[in-house]
Amino acid sequence: MAGYFRIFPEHNLVYVRYSGAASIADYISVVDGYTAHPDFNAHHKNLIDLCSLESFERDYAAVFALQARTAEYAMAAQADILSIMVAPSTIAMEAAQLILRSWEGLDSPVVRRIVPSMDEAATLLGIGNDTLDDLLAQVV
Repeated sequence: MAGYFRIFPEHNLVYVRYSGAASIADYISVVDGYTAHPDFNAHHKNLIDLCSLESFERDYAAVFALQARTAEYAMAAQADILSIMVAPSTIAMEAAQLILRSWEGLDSPVVRRIVPSMDEAATLLGIGNDTLDDLLAQVV
């Protein structure tokens, strides 16, 4: 599966990974699975791992529509939500920039950042590199 998520409630974090060839259906599956999960919390920090992304479906209208729907969930947050996208490759950066553009003009508490490495993501998320490594070791 190209899309995967895991919630780490003790760290107020949801980890999302897209790998291989990611489709809009993968994106929808992750969003729907996460928002329906019993541990879903609009306040989770988001770590979106694009390190193994090889290609992605460029259906801009579908991405923008899904982001608008995602913004509705984010509106439940009482404070800003930090969302970090790790994009170390050209293709990952293209996908991350598409997501950033899809949020333009939406009134949302989501603060999005793109970084090239997990180390930088750990710093922005306020967790140590060792802690992040331990969490990622639990990911299937």
